Amino acid sequence: MSETNSKFYTGDLTNSTIENANLSETTIKYANMKNAQIIHVDLTSTTVRASNLSDMNVEGNAWWGMHMKQCDVYGLHFEAGTLEDAKVSNSHLVNATFENCAIDGLVINGVSIKELIENHPDYRFNGEAVPQKVQYNEEGARV
Repeated sequence: MSETNSKFYTGDLTNSTIENANLSETTIKYANMKNAQIIHVDLTSTTVRASNLSDMNVEGNAWWGMHMKQCDVYGLHFEAGTLEDAKVSNSHLVNATFENCAIDGLVINGVSIKELIENHPDYRFNGEAVPQKVQYNEEGARV
């Protein structure tokens, strides 16, 4: 199929495979993609708006320059990842837990969290439990 500028309405592509396809500048609206798999796809500059991403698994991906606005995130599990040069503002961080994390430069409302923890009387440092910075190759894959 080499159609360009085509429109498809009310189609059933259940259990279909789309492989090696150029879908740049494509708009997908009101689509049911439950249990779909998106593997080795370049989503650079893609916008996901007003979508239900509940129970979504995101594994082995790189998110450089990602912007999240007016998003409600409940029950997020962020494991063995790098959250560097990030900014969280005007947000509710209720019942958030950070465990075994490198916190160099982490600042909340102007307070250095590392200094706050290190000056706490119950602080015990275990440097071996803190993860190291993740490195990426030119293709964006972890090394």
